[in-house]
Amino acid sequence: MSHIDQIKDDILAHPLHRACELELVSAVDGRSEVRFPVNDFTTNPQGALHGGIVYALMDVACFFAAASRLPPEQHAVTIETHSSVLRAASRGEQVVIRAHVDRLGRTLAAMRAEAYAINAQQQERLIATGSVTKAIVQTV
Repeated sequence: MSHIDQIKDDILAHPLHRACELELVSAVDGRSEVRFPVNDFTTNPQGALHGGIVYALMDVACFFAAASRLPPEQHAVTIETHSSVLRAASRGEQVVIRAHVDRLGRTLAAMRAEAYAINAQQQERLIATGSVTKAIVQTV
């Protein structure tokens, strides 16, 4: 069983991740992909994807990207994030977030993520970008 397989269920069981119907598509070699629907829970009062959901789930995608490169005795915790929402995603669309590790050092990991809305015709459009820095710590 891989390190990702060992932690995936715990991460996805978090109440926010469950409510967002977050799914891990892949996490390997410093890259990850997560997916979730734009639904009543993930939208703002105007019916568009809530920016806070995008920020939070980009952080999760970056966590999985980092975890795919870390040994089981290490864990990545967020120390800084930056996100830019570029356009809206609408109820009924899917969102896929792709993250990758830019640099993995002894104590820090730097990742970037891009979020895409996928419409009914399976066309993707970039809706947000972000960067995340995580501290590398020993697991307890």
